Amino acid sequence: MVTEAEKQKRRAARVRRRVADSSVATGTGGMVVQPRNHSQMPAGWLVPFEPVWAELVLSWVRDAQEMYWLAPKTVPPLTVAEILSWKRPGHSPYLLMQPGRPQPLGYGELNRMSDAPRQYWLGHLIVDPAERGKGHGKELTRLLLREAFDQRGARRVTLVVFPENRAAVACYRAAGMREDGHEWHAFPAYGREECLLRLAAVAWP
Repeated sequence: MVTEAEKQKRRAARVRRRVADSSVATGTGGMVVQPRNHSQMPAGWLVPFEPVWAELVLSWVRDAQEMYWLAPKTVPPLTVAEILSWKRPGHSPYLLMQPGRPQPLGYGELNRMSDAPRQYWLGHLIVDPAERGKGHGKELTRLLLREAFDQRGARRVTLVVFPENRAAVACYRAAGMREDGHEWHAFPAYGREECLLRLAAVAWP
């Protein structure tokens, strides 16, 4: 019988192989999203999220404020089990990879809108704190948009963000998303209701 530890080692090995071979593509659902023109695109790419990296993603959340901005519907503290639950039907989590780096440096999701055909929303975007301020959040957002429009035929992609999270708002604008109104959301885990800024894209920027 294969132990859980051995399964995790095998998953990690698969991710490392994907990192080493930047030309690998296995179809739409499990495709490694590659830049089509290195003079125009960032150097990174996306790989489908593997459970072995959940603990690493969790370590990127530095404090209670960051947890609230990342997952305001989750009762604190954020756990590995909660991160693993983000991968479910209609929700596609990805990791941002770069050449020469064996570990991911970003996480984000491309999720289907349940009531709107060919419309998607981005969720739970986060970058390794040691790598912030270097354009990786913009890169992650652009690659998720490319997956949506080029690979899935999306007509529209949106996200919502706390307006006071100015670094995130600037990142999404730089990636080509534009302000598209506001939405009120209730967060029972915190006993709050907040007005969030909605940004949208209707084509890959």
